Amino acid sequence: MNKIKNTLNITLLSAILGMAGAAQAEVKPELAAKVPESIKAAGVLTVGSQQTFPPVEYRRDGEDMPVGVSASLLAEITERLGLALEYRQADYSALIPGLEAKRFDMASGGISDTEEREQKVDFVNYMMSGASILLRQEDDGKYKTIMDFCDDSISTMLGGRTIMTAVEAASADCVAAGKGEITAEQLPGAPDSRMQLDLKRVNGYIGDFPALVYMISGDPDKYVIADGNYLLVKYVTSWAFPKESPLTPLFQETVQGMLEDGSYLAILEEWGMQGAALPEITINLPASKR
Repeated sequence: MNKIKNTLNITLLSAILGMAGAAQAEVKPELAAKVPESIKAAGVLTVGSQQTFPPVEYRRDGEDMPVGVSASLLAEITERLGLALEYRQADYSALIPGLEAKRFDMASGGISDTEEREQKVDFVNYMMSGASILLRQEDDGKYKTIMDFCDDSISTMLGGRTIMTAVEAASADCVAAGKGEITAEQLPGAPDSRMQLDLKRVNGYIGDFPALVYMISGDPDKYVIADGNYLLVKYVTSWAFPKESPLTPLFQETVQGMLEDGSYLAILEEWGMQGAALPEITINLPASKR
């Protein structure tokens, strides 16, 4: 089991983290009254986070304050609950063990809800995500799903078994339809895999949707995602809480309210993640059950 890194405590009012696109936050007394007494007395919500997953939650070079779509949502949530945020940096693999050991109140930073993980923790699902297909800008509209790559080629990172299983199944469907197979080039790293697209050795690169959105934001005239937000493999990005924590239904209620008043979508739009918005904020509803 990986141990938590040297803890980086960043205590700040959550309003500081709010993005300009979000509605002006204010304490909601009916929600603040439901905060567990121990957390209410401290006035601080502690969050375990890897802080290395742009644009979901990360720290920019030279800065200590986490930013990203999750950080902005958490800022809005804690403002409504009348709390400050304290981030504690941890390895991704240490987040759920850290919750079990009560090192923090919740865990964030790109965690996916799965039925297996639900045996140990509960999840509040706040964003749909998964593996998408990156295209060159010139091919926008030509490819919309993986089935448009029959008798064509894609690249992806070596070791992505879930992605390759989906590609192989689609390739079999291509053959069954009398078309050519999908050729998949697998390389050790994401940069090398994506370079195949730049060199026109393949016509699509399959990678993580949030990472692709973040990359496109830095070079919007070069790339697009197939069909805007097409997901070949789906998963649900979530916050994790200890089993039966009263924070779980409280977070669900708070974010559902943000969805209904528009602040949830405004924050996702600020980070270019509006295509990942959920129609409803749920608890323990992984992609396998949707």
